[in-house]
Amino acid sequence: MIGLTDTYFLGANTPEGFRSEYGTLQRDPRIERLLIVKGGSGCGKSTLMKTLAARAEDCGLRVERILCSSDPDSLDGLVIPGVGLALVDGTAPHVVEPALCGCGANYINLGRYYREGELHALAPAIRAAKAANAACYAPAYGCLRAAAALSRSRRQLLGRERIRAVTEEALRQLLDAELPKNAEPGRERRVYLSGVTPEGLLSLPVGEGRVWAILDGHGAGGGLIRSLADRWREAGEDVILAMDPLDPDNPAGVLLPGRGQGWLRVHSAFSEPRQAMLRLDLDAALEEGLSDALSAGMRELKGMEHRLLRQAVGWLRQAKAHHDLIEELYRPAVDFAGVTRETELLCRELFSEVTGDR
Repeated sequence: MIGLTDTYFLGANTPEGFRSEYGTLQRDPRIERLLIVKGGSGCGKSTLMKTLAARAEDCGLRVERILCSSDPDSLDGLVIPGVGLALVDGTAPHVVEPALCGCGANYINLGRYYREGELHALAPAIRAAKAANAACYAPAYGCLRAAAALSRSRRQLLGRERIRAVTEEALRQLLDAELPKNAEPGRERRVYLSGVTPEGLLSLPVGEGRVWAILDGHGAGGGLIRSLADRWREAGEDVILAMDPLDPDNPAGVLLPGRGQGWLRVHSAFSEPRQAMLRLDLDAALEEGLSDALSAGMRELKGMEHRLLRQAVGWLRQAKAHHDLIEELYRPAVDFAGVTRETELLCRELFSEVTGDR
C-alpha cells in the first residue's frame, strides 16, 4: 500500500530557485512534536537523524525519511508518525523556526559542539569554499529557467485547445465513475517525489499499490493531476500531492494513502517509477496528427531542454563538491563524542515508552 512513500523531498531545485515545503511540518496533524536541528556544516545533523531513524525502526516504528535535494545521501528530516514526532534540519536554505517555541516545537543545537578556537585559522578557506558553493547555484537555476521556457514553448505549439481536449479525455479514463462529495473533505499534503540533484534527475520510489505512470514529457498534465486530487479530496480521501520540481506550482502526482492508489506524471528526462503498473501515454495523444515539420521542431526543442537539465545537474554536482570541502574543513573541529552522547540521550527520551527502558 502507498502509506506515503517513506522517502521524499520537502525542498526542490526549481527554475525559480530553491522551493521549500518544510514549513508544512508544523501544520501536519500527525506531528505533535517538532525538533528543529541547528548547526553548521559537518556537525552531525544528518548523522543524528539517521541514527534516530534506525533506532525507531528497531522499535518497530515506521519512519519517513526526508532527503536533501542538494545531497540525496543526506537526511534533511524525518517523520515518525507512530510517536507524533518530526525532526528537521532548520538551517538555510530551508530555514524552519518554531511557531511557538517550547509549545510542541523546540531546538537541538549541534553548533555548540564546534571547538571554535580550532576554526579561526580555517575561516578564510571556509569562506572561499562557501562563496564557490553559492556561485554554482546561479548557472544551475539559469539552466532550469531556460529549460522551463523551452517546455512552455512546446506547450504553446501544441495549443491550449488540444491540451484541454486530451487531458479531459484522460481524466475520463482515470476516473471511471463519478465520485461522491463528502461533507468532510480530505486533507492535502505536499511533497516532492522527484528532484534535480547532484546525483541526476531522480524519481523516488513509492510504496506498493495500483500506480499509474502518465507519460508527460511536455509538462501538460498538471491540471489533470490537480483535478484528480480535488475530486478525491472532495470525496473525503486524504491526498498527497507530489509537486513538480520543473514547474513547482503544478503537481506531478497524487497518492491516495488510504486506497493504495496513485497517479504520477513522468517527465521524459526522468526515469519512470519502477513499480508503475499502468501507463497512460499523454505525449502520444498530444502529438497525434502533428505535421512532420512541427514534430521535428518540437523534438529539437526537447533535446535542447534535456541538455539544459543535464547542465543544471552538472552545476549542482560542482556545488556539492564545494560543500563537501566545507564539511571536510569543519569536521576535525567537531566534538563528535558530544554529538553521540546527545544522540543517545535523545533516543532514550524518545523511545523509552516503546522499548520499556527508563
